[in-house]
This record gives sequence, structure tokens and C-alpha cells, in this order.
Amino acid sequence: MRSEASVSQRLLRNREGLTILEVLVAASLLLTVMFGLMQFYVRGRTQLDFEEDRRKATAIAQDRLDGLRRGMTYDQLPALHGTTRAYTVDGRTYTEVDSVWAAQPEAQATLVKATVKWNAKVGAASVQRSVVATTILARGMP
Repeated sequence: MRSEASVSQRLLRNREGLTILEVLVAASLLLTVMFGLMQFYVRGRTQLDFEEDRRKATAIAQDRLDGLRRGMTYDQLPALHGTTRAYTVDGRTYTEVDSVWAAQPEAQATLVKATVKWNAKVGAASVQRSVVATTILARGMP
């Protein structure tokens, strides 16, 4: 019995706590991992914001082209070249510009582009982004 008691007493005596060096190493590893995860989150969030803005700009451009198809006659299209409209969606301003090329790609067709631009904040800078939607409208058969 004496040997079992002396073994347990020796184990208790030899038990040591964590040294300050081990704590510092573990803390620095944890901070490194947390910093990497934070960078991953920030980049993901930035990309998500960009995709959301792009989705809204695409919807504006598509809506504009659909409106032209419904509300304009073929002969009215060339007068739209350079027309600019501003839209505000969820606090962000989007600017839509129409570009019209008559007789492109052929004589009885007109190429129409709706370009939507907006300013996005990337880091500390403001960057202009844009989306272009294109359609070809043709003169109907007589």
C-alpha cells in the first residue's frame, strides 16, 4: 500500500501548471486564427454587398429595356440616345444611360443598351461600378 500512496503523492507533487510561455503561444495562435477568420468574413461581406448592388442595377437595366419594348415605337428609339435617369434603391443612387444605334446590326434593327452606374465603397475608396444590358429591337412586319 505504501507504494501506491507514494506514487500518487509523487504525481501530485510533479503536477505543474501552464507556464506563461505556453499561454502566450496559445493566445498568439488563437489571435492568428481569429484574424484570418475576420478577414474571410470581411471579404465575403464585401463580395455579398457588391453582388446585391449588381443585382439591383441589373434589375433596373432590364426594367428599362422592357419598358422600351412596351412603350416605344421603333421610330422613337433613336431619340433616346444619351437619355439619363437616376434611380434610388435602398439609399443608393443608380444612374441609367440609354445608348441607341439605329440600323445595327442590320437595316431594320436597332441596338439598344441600358448602362447602369453606381458608386460602391471599396475599403476607404469610392469606386464606380457599372452593368450593361443590351437588346436588339426590330421593325415589325407590315
